[in-house]
Amino acid sequence: MVKKIGLLFFFLTFQLYAGSMGTVISSDYSWFAAIGTGFSWTEKPGIYNPDSTQWDPAIEGYDAHLGDRGFYTFAIGAKILEFMDIEISYLNHEVFNYQKFQTGEQSGQTAFTGNARTRFFQLDNRALLINSFLYPYQGLTSFKVNIKPFVSGGIGYAHNQVHNFYTVGTTTIANTSIGSTSSIGSAINANSFAWQGSAGLTITPIQSHLGINVGYRYFNGGKFNTSSTIYTNSNGIINTKNWSGYLKANQVFLEVLYWI
Repeated sequence: MVKKIGLLFFFLTFQLYAGSMGTVISSDYSWFAAIGTGFSWTEKPGIYNPDSTQWDPAIEGYDAHLGDRGFYTFAIGAKILEFMDIEISYLNHEVFNYQKFQTGEQSGQTAFTGNARTRFFQLDNRALLINSFLYPYQGLTSFKVNIKPFVSGGIGYAHNQVHNFYTVGTTTIANTSIGSTSSIGSAINANSFAWQGSAGLTITPIQSHLGINVGYRYFNGGKFNTSSTIYTNSNGIINTKNWSGYLKANQVFLEVLYWI
């Protein structure tokens, strides 16, 4: 999906350049639609062992990066003041992957998985945000193109789903490591508060319908949880305290806007 949007950007950017060379039309536009793409570099989500009587103690801990992923956005908005725009935007990430190798030989936990283990899950993130854009000044105009800085903030709602949660445990018997899937968790959904802060540049050919936003964004995609119902090889289906964390990412983004 992100690759397809990249091809669309190429076409729209060419049209933006061509528009700056063509007939001058009115620049008094109040509404816009936008399509965007970008890349997220995640921070550690802050996962920890919620109950050491149920989950294995681990020398390496439970926290791990979720990976770096692309995303795409759609938005509609309006200019409400000469120096301020507002918009409603939808953001959809590619699937994040958690993987954590752990060691620790203490046994007796409800979900004990052996002397060593690797834990996995996947995370889907989607968000709906209301954003405001402030333009401190009108920027610079050169070669019929206006470039002006912006700062933006937004709040909204995120839907996070954790799925494919499982653990591959390893036990050493007679100096031989034996591994198998030792626990599986069901998919779980969580709805959470999300927010973003960003800064960048708006590039607009004079009196054109098209424009570009390019910039940096800090994105907090809200809280996610793992399932509290786990199937284990040792004890069957059990109820445990679930893990939780927050999706946090540094992003770069590019948007193409069409004003009407």
